[in-house]
Amino acid sequence: MNPLDSALPDGLSRLDGEAPRLVVDTPAGRGEIHLDGATVTRWAPAGADEVLWVSTHSRHGEGVAIRGGVPICAPWFGTGRAKNRSPQHGFFRTVRWALTEARRDGDDVTVVLSLPPLSEIADVPGVADVPADLTATYTVTMGAQLRMTLTIASPTEPLEIEEALHTYFRVSDVETIHLEGLDGARYADKAPGGRAVNAQSGDVTFRRETDRVYASTETVTLVDGDRRVVVAKAGSNNTVVWNPWERKAAEMGDFGDDEWHGMVCVETANALAGRIALGAGESHTMTATISVQDA
Repeated sequence: MNPLDSALPDGLSRLDGEAPRLVVDTPAGRGEIHLDGATVTRWAPAGADEVLWVSTHSRHGEGVAIRGGVPICAPWFGTGRAKNRSPQHGFFRTVRWALTEARRDGDDVTVVLSLPPLSEIADVPGVADVPADLTATYTVTMGAQLRMTLTIASPTEPLEIEEALHTYFRVSDVETIHLEGLDGARYADKAPGGRAVNAQSGDVTFRRETDRVYASTETVTLVDGDRRVVVAKAGSNNTVVWNPWERKAAEMGDFGDDEWHGMVCVETANALAGRIALGAGESHTMTATISVQDA
C-alpha cells in the first residue's frame, strides 16, 4: 500500500490494478489521473461536460502511452532534434510515476507525482540517453480549473530538453471549431504538403491533417459553438496544434478511424527551436492552466 493512501484528502481516492489511477470528485470538479505516464485522462468543472478526449481504442497499463487525455511528452518531442531517439515523445509518458503528495485547498485537489529514480528504470528505452540523476515532478490541481505544472531538473550535467503537455480536447466537430490567440505567430508545419515555416493569419481552422509547432507564449482559446476552452501557460515557448485527419487516424492502431472528428490537440510545449537548455544544477518549470467558459 502506498503510505499516502491512508491520508488522502476528501475528494481524492485511488483505484489500483493493472492501470492504477487517482480519482478527484469535489463540488468544483471531477477528474482522473493515471499513474502510468502521470496522464490526466478526465477533467470537467462542476456542471460542465468532459473537457478531455480519450480514444475508445486507447491501451492502458505500464509501458504504454495512453491515446488521449494529457500525456507528458519529455524529455524530447517526437524523435528529438537528432531525429533518431526512441521511444517517440520520450519515456515520461510510459513509465509509472509515484504519488508523493496530496492535499485539498477548498474545493481544489492537488497531487504531486514524481518520476521514479532513473536507476530503478534503467532498462526502459531512452533512459540511458539522459543524465542518470535527472529528476521530474508533476503537480496537478483539479477543481474549477485544471492546472498542470511540470518541473525537470538536471543536477550535475547540462541537458537540452523538449517537452509538451500533449492535451487532447473533446470537440463537437473539428471542422467547425477554431482557435484564437495565434494570429501572426510563426509556425513549423509538419503535416504532409506543409511548408517548413509559415505565419498564421487570423484564427486557426481545420480542413486537413494539421501538425504545427507555433512559436508563441500567448494564451489560446478553443471556440466550439458557445463553449470556450482557455489554455493559459507559463514557461512555454511553443503551442503545438494537431489533428491526424482521416488517413493518419486509420493508420493508428489505438485511434478509431472516425474519431478524428471529435478531438483536437492544443499542446503547451517547448520544442524544436523553443527547446530549453539546462545548465548543470538548473531546472525548468512549465505550466498549463485550462478553464471553461460556457455561454
